[in-house]
Amino acid sequence: MSAFKEKFRIFSKLCAEDYLIRYANKGLYKRSLKELDNGVTVRYTWNESSVSCELSDGTQCTLEDTLDHWNCSCPSEHICKHVLIAILYDQRKHSLEDSISVDEKQMPDKDSGISEKNSLDVLKGLTVPDSVSNVGSNRDDSNVVSHGASREIESRFRWMTESDPSVLIKPYSASMIEEVVFRLRYPEEVKIIEDSLLTVQLTSQNMEVSFTEEASLAKALCKVPQTAGKLAKLEALLRYRALKGLDDTDALSGRVYEAKFSLQTVQECRMMLAGLLKTGLARLPQSYMAQLETLAIAAHSGNLPDIERSLRGIQGELQLFLNRHIRFSMQSMLDRVSKLYLALQALEEKQVSTIQQSQLIGSFRSKYFTVPSLHLYGLGADAWETRSGFRGITYYFYCFDDGEIYTYSDVRAVYYDDQQFSYTEHYGAFTPWLPHVTFRQFVGEEVQFHSVKVNEEHRISSGEGAKLTILPRSGVETLNMGKIMQDASSVLQEESRTFDLFTAPRERLAVIKVARIVDHSFVKQTQDLVLKVESADGELLTLTLPYSTDWQTMIQRLESGYGSQSLEHFYAFVRVESRRISPISFLKGQTVLSLKLDIGNGRMGRLGRA
Repeated sequence: MSAFKEKFRIFSKLCAEDYLIRYANKGLYKRSLKELDNGVTVRYTWNESSVSCELSDGTQCTLEDTLDHWNCSCPSEHICKHVLIAILYDQRKHSLEDSISVDEKQMPDKDSGISEKNSLDVLKGLTVPDSVSNVGSNRDDSNVVSHGASREIESRFRWMTESDPSVLIKPYSASMIEEVVFRLRYPEEVKIIEDSLLTVQLTSQNMEVSFTEEASLAKALCKVPQTAGKLAKLEALLRYRALKGLDDTDALSGRVYEAKFSLQTVQECRMMLAGLLKTGLARLPQSYMAQLETLAIAAHSGNLPDIERSLRGIQGELQLFLNRHIRFSMQSMLDRVSKLYLALQALEEKQVSTIQQSQLIGSFRSKYFTVPSLHLYGLGADAWETRSGFRGITYYFYCFDDGEIYTYSDVRAVYYDDQQFSYTEHYGAFTPWLPHVTFRQFVGEEVQFHSVKVNEEHRISSGEGAKLTILPRSGVETLNMGKIMQDASSVLQEESRTFDLFTAPRERLAVIKVARIVDHSFVKQTQDLVLKVESADGELLTLTLPYSTDWQTMIQRLESGYGSQSLEHFYAFVRVESRRISPISFLKGQTVLSLKLDIGNGRMGRLGRA
């Protein structure tokens, strides 16, 4: 027997019913069995690495020892019944030959008292055994599975837990691995089915992947086509390995993260910061701002995006100091300089892992990846404008799936004379996911996203493919928002001065239960509106809103007590900063009131009636 003939025989024996059904479909499999029962035969011609199969109906197909590569003379673009017939015919033929060979060895001779005629009668009465004739039948064999079947299955699929993961993921690009690693952060209900294949079902994604006993992800079966199917295979394998207690972080991070940057720029930045710390702010020369700008440009060219952002942040704080602005914070300046200096030192000495170097370097553009679903609860919207000439509205949502805050931002550059951004117009515009729902309605709803793209900072993309469903909104009083729901004392506690070099800074957001608004006043020296509120525990808390001409109406109405006198027992969604607590919205029952965007339009009364 040729070498390939032996390989094909092994392959055809492994092509069990569930394997072929998952590769094709049940209807096609049953039609193939019916054709065989009706007398179709196959003639094989063995080649060096393939076999040419000619069916008795004239169809010709070429097979290898895998279903990934085949060819058939019929017009079908997908796997056809002729390919299945060629495999199943080989199975039946050699199962029958094996059975006859076994029976001949066990058959008594004439000396045992059985005549030649009786021997012929035995041969004439020989039929195809059940194991062959019932291929494809739906009978329940669960009662005849041997006690060692589970051990045999475990042995056949041992490669899924014992193989080197770096070898298994070798065919995957870094971007594909990065997307799968991102999806693994989200909870998923996983079901395992073990038979002739090991099937991993990802319930929330309505997807399943079936693995063969061959140690290759390419041999796994998944009905999801193309790249999405390839990602599903890797995700299913990694979730299965995680269920078995295996941690593949090191193998995956080695492929995903890169740390290429300009060491010279890092050294120059560190030396400049060392000079700043030695000289002090009061004695800095006027040229120091220009030096910061030059180094920020160098950091951009040297593939150091987070270093560039940090330098520009220091530049902004220094500008406030030089202008003697009341909002300058020495502590904030010290934090910025200290964190950047430590990051530069870690990059220069290269004593941290590749993944940590990558986290210190950052990225110029945030990558968005598809997640199966997000169950979100609208918390409010905040309008803003930056010194660099950008305007936008950010919409905040609490996610029931992972207990985190997710955002969607509508942003425009307005530094050109002909560019405008109307907060009222954009707030009343329609969402990209449901054309009949405005952003004002969107942020006041409870929603379910399917196949939506998000990034590391939990920002939601408006890209195509996401499906949005509006759900009945629960009252805020009935929700348990975990770490987001805080009492006044925990919010008032001074934040620790420590910081993590390897995580991006995030807004500190909280939802506080408020009994009533005690007082309101406008501080002319700082140009802030100050609201004093009493928490449900009787503690006083100061909420601060900075003045801007865009919010003049809102400030005046809150200062006069418009609508706030009758407002009791509600929740405040706030941003906690180093020196102030800024309210974003008030929530009560099913109603959300975004302060900057709703009070100026006279919607304060809705919350009081809720």
